[in-house]
Amino acid sequence: MKRSVFLLQAFTLLLSWVNSSLSLLMHRNSPCVHRRRTALLSHSSHEDNSAQSEPFDDSRRSLVRTALVTLSVAFTAGSSLFGCEADARGLVRFPCNDKPLLNTYHFMRAGSSLLEIEDVWSTNPLFLTNREAALSEQGEEEVRQACNLLKKSGLNPSIVRYSLAASSIDTANIVGAEFNIGRDRLVPEFNYMDPRAIGRWDFSPKNVTEEAVWAMDADEAGPSGRGGRPPPNEDGTPSETLSDQVVRLTNLMSVLETLYSGDEILLVFPDGTGPALLSCLIGGIPLDRVHELNFRSGEIRENVDYSSVNALMTELPSPYYSEIIQRGRRELSLLRENPDEQRNVKELKFEKEQVFAEAQRKERQELEERKARQNELERTQKLEDERIQKEEQRKARQLQAQQREKERKRMRENKNNSSGNGIIGGAVAAGSILFLASTSANTVDKNLEQNATIAEASNVDAEELEVTLSSAALEDAEEVKVSSVVEDETGSRELDQPLTLEPALVANHIDDLIDLEETYDWGDTWLGTINEIMNEDPDVSSKSE
Repeated sequence: MKRSVFLLQAFTLLLSWVNSSLSLLMHRNSPCVHRRRTALLSHSSHEDNSAQSEPFDDSRRSLVRTALVTLSVAFTAGSSLFGCEADARGLVRFPCNDKPLLNTYHFMRAGSSLLEIEDVWSTNPLFLTNREAALSEQGEEEVRQACNLLKKSGLNPSIVRYSLAASSIDTANIVGAEFNIGRDRLVPEFNYMDPRAIGRWDFSPKNVTEEAVWAMDADEAGPSGRGGRPPPNEDGTPSETLSDQVVRLTNLMSVLETLYSGDEILLVFPDGTGPALLSCLIGGIPLDRVHELNFRSGEIRENVDYSSVNALMTELPSPYYSEIIQRGRRELSLLRENPDEQRNVKELKFEKEQVFAEAQRKERQELEERKARQNELERTQKLEDERIQKEEQRKARQLQAQQREKERKRMRENKNNSSGNGIIGGAVAAGSILFLASTSANTVDKNLEQNATIAEASNVDAEELEVTLSSAALEDAEEVKVSSVVEDETGSRELDQPLTLEPALVANHIDDLIDLEETYDWGDTWLGTINEIMNEDPDVSSKSE
């Protein structure tokens, strides 16, 4: 400040000297001076010299008088300029104890954002407008409660100036709706109300990191806030001290004092340190105690000025604040001892999501592999079952083929045997027929003789007697039909002519006859039966031969 005053005084003296020099040059170039020089060169008379010297004396007195007036004006102006504070409108000087502010100011912190609910501290100005930092349901309720308190106090802000952070935008919209403030009175502030950026600690857990920053400011920032700078980051997040934020807040107040006069202005900040720091500037509080005035989410303070700020401060910090500082110091030491430790919640969350996604991918892959193995096992089992079934079917067909082959072989053997026995059977059948015929003939002859004797004795009509005897013969005789053997495609044989045998001749051997349709060995049995009959009756044997 003293250096600026000295430079302004020197500049004023320089202007006075320039003004005097110009006056002197104008005097030298005037006609009076030119005539004086001509008179001296022409050695004129004494009267002429005295007559010519009067204008010159007047010009010299005028030059001295002008120089004295200029210097007196310059010194008077300089003393009046540097002897008091600046009276320029809008130029805010902190603290605001002597010169009151032109407007009434209310400070408010936005409600809890979604990131704050998740315990994430985001300060990068590039990400402030992201909707992930928008107002949460809890934050909306906090803002409405603050509006109710403001209404109970009978205050109605005419201007709402808010940060472009997403939570501040939502808060300003709720305030505008509660107080029926037009959109032309809801004015965004592009960067002067941005929160203090914390560099590498950005997107870290808010609770523990905020306490570490508070402890750093309390121990290192100093009354002017120039100390205590967070570690720098590589993603573009600035690492700022409190004094860096002071510059923005000073410009903010200068703009507001220039644009408005006599208005009630509500300032909506996205964080709690911004309004607390501006309160310290207005009240002349050392900046290393700024966090004692820190705002809670959704908190509003009315009529912030020099007296109201100092009324909030106490000579000693509260026990609650002191406890926070103690915890913050321990956390700060851990942060500085492990600077490369990953603390970015967003990156940690991304890594957790990646790990979870990888676990899910592996689980899906294992499930698909198990399913594929199960499908392959089922397919293999099905193929094996089909193979076994086909093998069993093949064996069954093979066995059936073998049985058919054996059957065909046996049928061929039977066919060969039957063809040899067929001749014998034919001869036997023929002999049997002849034998039966002869037997029947003898029986008929005997009956005829008897009938003739009886007829002659009883004188009965010959024809009636013949018929009676024939009927008796037919009743005594029983027709036995034996099919002659005829070969078909399957090798079986049937008798195609009926054969009549006497019951007395076959009665002893009727049980030896078999069903010819149920066996293939009918030839041997038949021949055996015929041979027995022939052996028992020599007449039949001789007749059959």
